[in-house]
Amino acid sequence: MMDAAVRERPACFDITATAARLFSEIATRTADVEGVSRPAFSDIETATLQFLIDFARSEGLAAEWDAGRNAVFALPEHAKAERYILVGSHVDSVPRGGNFDGLAGVLSGLLCLVRANREGTRFSEPVHVIAMRGEESAWFGPCYIASKALLGVLSETELSALHKKDGRTLDEHMEASGIDMSPVRRGRPLLDRRAVKAYLEVHIEQGPVLIERNLPAAIVSGIRGNFRYKKISCFGEAGHSGAVPLAYRHDPVLAMAELLNVLDVAWHDFVAKGHDLVVTSGMVSTDQQKHALSRIPDSVEFSLDIRSQDRAMLETMHALILKQVARIEQERAVRFDLGNALWTSPAHCDTSLIERLAHAFGAVGAQPALIPSGGGHDAAVFSEAGIPSGMIFIRNRNGSHNPQEAMEINDFAIATAILHQFLTNSPTPRNPAETTGQTAKEPGLMFTDITDIIRQKGNAVRAYRAAASAAREAAVADPRRAVGFFMLAFITQNFADLHYGEALHAAVFDDELARLQKLAETLDAAYDNPDIEEWVKAISAVAANISRDQISQGPGLKY
Repeated sequence: MMDAAVRERPACFDITATAARLFSEIATRTADVEGVSRPAFSDIETATLQFLIDFARSEGLAAEWDAGRNAVFALPEHAKAERYILVGSHVDSVPRGGNFDGLAGVLSGLLCLVRANREGTRFSEPVHVIAMRGEESAWFGPCYIASKALLGVLSETELSALHKKDGRTLDEHMEASGIDMSPVRRGRPLLDRRAVKAYLEVHIEQGPVLIERNLPAAIVSGIRGNFRYKKISCFGEAGHSGAVPLAYRHDPVLAMAELLNVLDVAWHDFVAKGHDLVVTSGMVSTDQQKHALSRIPDSVEFSLDIRSQDRAMLETMHALILKQVARIEQERAVRFDLGNALWTSPAHCDTSLIERLAHAFGAVGAQPALIPSGGGHDAAVFSEAGIPSGMIFIRNRNGSHNPQEAMEINDFAIATAILHQFLTNSPTPRNPAETTGQTAKEPGLMFTDITDIIRQKGNAVRAYRAAASAAREAAVADPRRAVGFFMLAFITQNFADLHYGEALHAAVFDDELARLQKLAETLDAAYDNPDIEEWVKAISAVAANISRDQISQGPGLKY
């Protein structure tokens, strides 16, 4: 029974205690061998949504199932509002995943409603909170299934995708969940997008940036798009590992390895030039019924997941894959079957929402920081549909999609307070001339992106060279920040040159990265200010820092 969430309400609402209880109860009810498993369009996912509906109704909120069998919550007086702000996320998880991915965003929105209802406060505009299904790609291959269905963009190819365990199609699973699939199959939206004034999503960060910067929460600037190959097969020729010479081999595993190596080299090159890109092959396997230590496999299967905030970068990588597959097939006498690529476009968060979120951060005493999202989210689908979208990240250790997710409940409370502040205050008008800097900047690198490049490449000499190259290109591409990027290029290149070939303790690199991070943050903060004098002060401070270090270290270029 999932109705255990219905409890007698305490006299004073304690958001941290209530959130901790809800997280704990849902984790217990959806526990797997390790972590939690809430499969998309499963009975477990449905029971989780029903649990949340029962809790919401016990708090006096309106709660109902929508046409996509998602759970929707509102204050009673806003349940039938013609237009509203939509706050939401998803409740499904990857197999044996963490408990906070998706669920944190649902509970953050839901608890904002509970707080408003208990305290008698009212939002500046009607608010609906949605707990969606099927965001994760782990079960069928397609991602953002519920939001795509709501907006009428779930494709026939996606509907025909097979479940990883039972082999039934996504269409069958959705219909079994109680969804009328007729409009979905015809590409008709289940939601009137004109009713949604804006979409807001709270989500745990799935990378290390907030941990590194010691921030409890941040505003998301944009979401990486991606293309994915769920299962690529490479076919070769089986043989004895000791009896088939190199000239006669048609080894699919080595063909796959060559392709992955080419993509890895391209990834490093593009990142070094300042491009946003990540490359992952999360599944690799030979046939367990036939593979053996002394056998050359006749086939191998693997996945590819390529992500970037730049659509052109995605298309470049896709073209590279097709070109390299053709070359490797010819040179190694193997055959690749790529299957169908699933595409999701990059999404940029709405600048006006970013500004309002920045005001909300300041109002609750939090530092407003702006970072990109490496993982994909339902917000990307709403943004692609033309609905203004924004996101708040919550600090989270140990990444995501694993049982070690470690979000602190106090960080969750801060993010929820920010969301509540956003929802209860009217938009603050801002002169367009003031919308310079971080919150309304043109697409491009921030200074702290240079330090992120160093982290991505392993914080070693090669990483500093890559950062220097990226900073030089950014200086050329962004005249407004050119001086700052030039100084970062100078610092990183000198450090790399000074320590090339040396065996250094990791602490040396950590100390240098920490110092560089502070300088980058100083520059970012200054350029977020419309006052040009602040830019000059920051540039002068960084230049003085460089000069002092060089003087203290004597002749040479050491920084």
